[in-house]
Amino acid sequence: MEPELLKILKEHISEQARPQGRQYSLPVIMFLSIIAILMGAKNPIEVYKWMKANAKRKEIKKLLGVEFIRIPGRSRLYDFFEIVDKDELE
Repeated sequence: MEPELLKILKEHISEQARPQGRQYSLPVIMFLSIIAILMGAKNPIEVYKWMKANAKRKEIKKLLGVEFIRIPGRSRLYDFFEIVDKDELE
């Protein structure tokens, strides 16, 4: 069963990349970012470090209902934060 927050993010966060060029799911990256922040990450570098250390754990993949999570590099993660409409996210 998909977490409610992930459903909301999928419904309300616009994917601005073209489908054929999309390597990462923006709602999944935002969901993981929120979890990282709730776990104490205070900036994008800490969010990245949390994702790198935890996103491939079986509990996280099970929570998201996926077998594989591709984690963006640190600079790409910054790009995600730049393209997200902050008003949509709030």
